[in-house]
Parts: sequence; C-alpha cells; structure tokens
Amino acid sequence: MPSVTVVPGDRLIIVDGVPIVFESPFPILPHGPGEMHALQWHGKQGHIEWTDDINWPLEAEAYEEEVAPYVALWQAEKARREKAAAEAEAARLAEYNGEPARFERLRAERDRRIAATDYLIMPDYPLNDTYRRMVEYYRQALRDLPTKEGAPWDGGGDATPWPAMPAVQSVRL
Repeated sequence: MPSVTVVPGDRLIIVDGVPIVFESPFPILPHGPGEMHALQWHGKQGHIEWTDDINWPLEAEAYEEEVAPYVALWQAEKARREKAAAEAEAARLAEYNGEPARFERLRAERDRRIAATDYLIMPDYPLNDTYRRMVEYYRQALRDLPTKEGAPWDGGGDATPWPAMPAVQSVRL
C-alpha cells in the first residue's frame, strides 16, 4: 500500500512522495464528525486529523474505505495531466517540425552564416578581387538556398546542403 497524505484545505494529495495540487476542491469522503484537516497513511496504518475532533487512527482494514478513494482521485488526475502534457508535446513537435518553422530556422542559420562573412566584403578589408568574388558567390548561394529544391530540409541542420565557405586569404599590407 502506498504512503498517502491528503490536505483538503490545500487541495493536495501526495502519493508515495509525488504531490498533486488540484485546481479545484476535490470531494471529501462523507465520514467523521466534521471537517477533515488531513489524512496520513503510512503503508499499513495512519490517522485522520479533524479540525473539530480528536485524531482518528486508521488500521489496515480502513484503507479501502478511507484512503483508496483519494489514491484513485490522485491517479485519475495524474493520468489526465500526463495525457495533457503528451498532447502538448505532440503539438509542440508538430509545430517545430512544420514547414514554416523549418524555413524560419533555415533562414536564421543562413543569415548567421552571411553575417559571419560581412567583414570580408567591406571595402577596406585587404582581400584581392578573386577572393572577394568567391565570398560574394558564397553569400549569394546562401541567399538562394531557401529557393532550392527540397528546402527547408531539416531547418538548417545536417541535412541542409550548405555551400562551402571559400578559403580566403587577406592580402598582407
């Protein structure tokens, strides 16, 4: 049997150390003389703490009636949250892998690669005309990449056919 803590005022049920705070109050079993403050169950025994009465000890035979319904509430809520999280993750992955997002990532990486060569085409950078043309062709190939057959591939990752950056050498002054 699990360890269970129930604190209705906090909308809290903890089963085996895993807490769930419910969004709205959960039903309190209709027993006892008044309002339950907490229920504690430690595998084979426990107790109920009342706000207006003395604590009630719980023995193993009380588990099914007094504790199991709260465990069932916790399990149902946990399953609901796990399902919602799985659905949200599936939606996030679908959006991430969708064509618009892959194009966005491709263009961002393309822009980063173009920006990394900006200094090479500055008029005062010591680069001869041959190397400068090589850099200009490279930059144009990067600009054209989103229009190529197969774009956006994997959104700028390993499957993207990136043009090779030319090996350029600056001219010594």
